[in-house]
Amino acid sequence: MSLLHLARVKRWDKIRAVEERLQKILARAGFASRRGAEQLMLEGRVTLGGELVRELGTKADPERDDIRVDGVRVKARPGPVYLVLNKPRGIVSTRSDPERRKTVMDLVPRVAGLFPVGRLDVTTEGLILLTNDGAFAERVAHPRYEVQRVYHAKVHGVPDASALERLRRGLRVEGDFMAVDRARVVEADNNAWVELVLHEGKQHEVKRLLEAVGHPVSKLRRVAIGPVTSRGLEPGQFRALSPEEIEGLRRGDATRAGALGRLAGHRRSRAKARARPSAAPGAVRGAPARPRRAGPPRLAPRKRGRH
Repeated sequence: MSLLHLARVKRWDKIRAVEERLQKILARAGFASRRGAEQLMLEGRVTLGGELVRELGTKADPERDDIRVDGVRVKARPGPVYLVLNKPRGIVSTRSDPERRKTVMDLVPRVAGLFPVGRLDVTTEGLILLTNDGAFAERVAHPRYEVQRVYHAKVHGVPDASALERLRRGLRVEGDFMAVDRARVVEADNNAWVELVLHEGKQHEVKRLLEAVGHPVSKLRRVAIGPVTSRGLEPGQFRALSPEEIEGLRRGDATRAGALGRLAGHRRSRAKARARPSAAPGAVRGAPARPRRAGPPRLAPRKRGRH
């Protein structure tokens, strides 16, 4: 077999590999179920390259071929997409907003069918998932699957052991019974940062619970959803989920305790960095800093975050 002929065979094999049965293509594009798509073909309502197609075994490539149903072009749908976004404060977690505010869709690539899984308040920062896979979204969002969410809340005052125990036991707030899976103080001064782990996700649940035990929330961010954490994602940044994270969310895996510790440590290290004087403008790393006029130390700009 000549090299030219071998190349042609490989090219033909590659072309054939992307072809699928027409009824499968029509079903995936949302025109009908596979059986319904077969009926469309038998009724003479499907064309391929301008010609009627009635043979059920016919194959085509939705990316390359002109497939139509009743004259309407069948467009190939993208494969499943799974993203995680670290939503900044002030961004609306819906596909569109009647008040024309910026939404999470403005921070990620335009993908057909992409939508946010659940919601975060406009004043809350942190992780939100986006996908075009409806079954995956339901698996992650529905309370019966108990996918854990981890929140860090800055509260007024410092909750004592009694307040944390009340959160774990649960309490009724405005007619709703709510409880957390775990609660702990991760940092305390005059006020505290509290970590809450829960899986239900009632409206404003974290804020309502903490206010009910006497510690109103001033800042709130979601730092983990199941095995997915915000580590390495600054507010406004997104990334694709790894295959392991996707399967972990489907299984309902919890966030690893070690990952939570690293998140809390990362937040403390950022707080310490903000308290250190910054280098003089134009300073070169490793070179002596320029003399500065006497005065209060300059603080490094604080990175804004959301839950």
